[in-house]
Amino acid sequence: MALPMRTSGAGVELIKSFEGFRARATRLPDGNWIVGFGHTAGAREGLRVTRADAELVLRHHDLAPIEEMICERVLTPLTQNEFDALVSFAFNIGTDAFLESNVLALLNSGERLQAAEGMTAWRKGRVDGEVRVVDALVRRRAAEKALFLEHPSGRIPVPGALMRPQFDPGAALAVSRERAVVIEARTEDGRTSAAPLIPGADTAPQAAARAVAERMTRLLGEQQAANTPQDTSETGVPTADEITRAVSALAEPDGPGEDRPDETVIEARQVQMAPPPAAAPVLRQTTPEIPEPRREILRPPALPPSRGNGLNGDISVMRWLPYALLSGLGLWGIFEGVRRMAAPTVQRFPASEGEAFVGPLLAFGSVLLSVLAVYYLYRAITRQD
Repeated sequence: MALPMRTSGAGVELIKSFEGFRARATRLPDGNWIVGFGHTAGAREGLRVTRADAELVLRHHDLAPIEEMICERVLTPLTQNEFDALVSFAFNIGTDAFLESNVLALLNSGERLQAAEGMTAWRKGRVDGEVRVVDALVRRRAAEKALFLEHPSGRIPVPGALMRPQFDPGAALAVSRERAVVIEARTEDGRTSAAPLIPGADTAPQAAARAVAERMTRLLGEQQAANTPQDTSETGVPTADEITRAVSALAEPDGPGEDRPDETVIEARQVQMAPPPAAAPVLRQTTPEIPEPRREILRPPALPPSRGNGLNGDISVMRWLPYALLSGLGLWGIFEGVRRMAAPTVQRFPASEGEAFVGPLLAFGSVLLSVLAVYYLYRAITRQD
């Protein structure tokens, strides 16, 4: 007969980490007492316990009935990791709730993954008189679920290049959007309440924005300090202000340089020169008037005048004459095709049965030829050099 399974050291450490240690008995809201690592059966007012004794009580007294219950009610074989996770889960929610939960039903039906997902539903608690999602319970369920799904032989490598995870809309819809409350458990007096908000504390978006602003300020400050002109003789290195202006110009919705003046106009400024010294000394020294520098506008050379549009200009005859001849040929073909189609049958002299289609084909081809010839004739006449 196989020996019953017992909680391993990893399972005990998991329970201890979430139960917390109380060296002195603390009164619960329902009037009972708790001491050590969640021990309530023999706790009473004024009772004190050491950490070593509390661990012995947890291992050999509090977990024993839960281990026996799991061995009796769970019909499917369990690994050590699965057993430890179920012991921690049942110890937290209670034996009666575990027997009525869907975790046990799914486990006995062989649905291990669904049973692990069923643990997530037990993440609420009563805080300040309201049933709310508790941050500590969410973390405990996640740890128990991870331990339950851990394979005895170790983790199975599934690289993303081999099997890229795909989005599951069903699982996304099952996720509750209720915000979890962070509790503040006072182990001495047994009171459990939501952690108070710090006055003036930033919310999560505000804290993220503030952190980004501080980091950008620090980076810009370091960049400006690094770009301090230590050796002004070096040229060609852009400064931080130039980079900022360039990035701002690229970020404009209409593109950079939208409001710039016409680049075809080039402004040339003459270098201001001091007046030459006087040839003879003067009795009174006066300050020479500095003339205002002249500004010359250099414009690009004008394009040569156009030779006309063909109607009034000088156009070579050989440019448009072939298209004119083709247009005339097309008009003649249209006339001949229409004449053949309109002529009576008795006046025709068909050489073969297919000659009846000569008229329509000639007219249709001539229309196409005329259209193309007229189009290119118009382009040849209106062409500018």
